[in-house]
Amino acid sequence: MKGLVFLLALFASSAALAQWNNPIDGYCNGEYHIVGTVGLGVGELQINDEQDFAGYGSIGVTPDAGIWQVELRYTGFDDGSVSVDQWGIGAKVDFTMTCDVQCLYWMVGWNYGEFDVDTITRREGIYAVNDDTDDSYWNAGVGYRYKWTESFNTSIEYNYNDVDARVRYVDDVTEERFKLGHLRTLTLNFSFEF
Repeated sequence: MKGLVFLLALFASSAALAQWNNPIDGYCNGEYHIVGTVGLGVGELQINDEQDFAGYGSIGVTPDAGIWQVELRYTGFDDGSVSVDQWGIGAKVDFTMTCDVQCLYWMVGWNYGEFDVDTITRREGIYAVNDDTDDSYWNAGVGYRYKWTESFNTSIEYNYNDVDARVRYVDDVTEERFKLGHLRTLTLNFSFEF
């Protein structure tokens, strides 16, 4: 019974707090903005050391001042030998905390990635792995943003993803495990606030 009373008190106080600082009300009052972003660029997964197309899309929220942003994010990368589908949550924070027209920002996040590996290239030859794996890992990066209008900005962003996944290769002679290594991306982003 004490546990039930405690939970009811907790829910009641949480509801009162939510009433006092409701993010939906904040959005309706113009205190927060939804941010949609599309990024196009290049990526490189360490295992094959080959650069190819990388892109991402995200939806996030930022306060009216725009000095920080929290986002849900999808990143895709495919170098012809390995394809990556990555989902994550992250934060971007302006270095100076006074971002107006242009600013430098840092970012950090946590991701879940799915990796479909066809081949791995080594000095001794090409391994036909044909395996897939998944992993969860952190990312960090920096970016430079320029606001063209109140609601539209572009940015250049470098992101380092600390992938630790491994895949297995087995044939009649050898059995090996390959670590995929980090995924790095450099993208040009287009963001719209509404």
